[in-house]
Amino acid sequence: MQPQIAMCNIFDQDADQLAEFASRHGFSAIDWSIDPSLPEEEFLARAKTLSDFQLRFHCRFFGVDIAYADRRGDDSLALLMRTVDMVAKTGKGHMTIHSGLGNRSGEGISLARAIDNLSVLVQYGKSNGVAVALENLMTPLTNDPFLFHFIVSRSDAFVTIDIGHAHAVRHLHPQMNICGEYVLPNRDKLLNAHIYNTELEGYGHIPPTSLQDIASRLDLLSLAAPCDWWVIELMNPKEVLSTRDFLVTYLDCRSIPPVAERHSQPLPLFAA
Repeated sequence: MQPQIAMCNIFDQDADQLAEFASRHGFSAIDWSIDPSLPEEEFLARAKTLSDFQLRFHCRFFGVDIAYADRRGDDSLALLMRTVDMVAKTGKGHMTIHSGLGNRSGEGISLARAIDNLSVLVQYGKSNGVAVALENLMTPLTNDPFLFHFIVSRSDAFVTIDIGHAHAVRHLHPQMNICGEYVLPNRDKLLNAHIYNTELEGYGHIPPTSLQDIASRLDLLSLAAPCDWWVIELMNPKEVLSTRDFLVTYLDCRSIPPVAERHSQPLPLFAA
């Protein structure tokens, strides 16, 4: 099955402008980053505006982390459980969360707390028809693919792999095929991928300049059968469209069977 190519909400919370752009450029899938300060009624109204699109949700909540060992962990879990309720009301069934967003040092976090709270959130999501996926970041705990897998396997969470974040932390794990270590151990639970080249401090997400920049990472994602959602996580419209072209080219080439397979059936005979 070919993955859906999704765009994120490049116009922030302006759903009307996003819907117009997506329709004009042939996108049928949107990965919406929720503003946690937005009242539920306004969130649901924006989701309704996007009802013609396939829709999944991204919880990019700075300072919100289920791994905090103190009261902040409790507050974060409560906020994310309320977010599950909101997502469920849209009739959609996917949301991606983070641990370590904006916390470069990993101050105040606990691996055990991350697993305990994520387990609660995942089960709450399942009971409400929402698949909760954990994304890898450039910060502790999830900048280590082994810890990331440990958290996911112990909490029963689903997975979102950000190939740009994986590329950006390769210097922390110089002996690894870093993206492979994120993708392959989690491939049976990998639902979503974030697509761009890399992240640079002070610049943000950097787009690929050619398909070659990301092709080997796309090959890895293609080994994860459940991963049917590829989000172009770029905000510049021109970069979104050029990256979409690379992905379409990649998927078109992948859909062409090998020569041996194409010739496995007898060729028809024609009279001379």
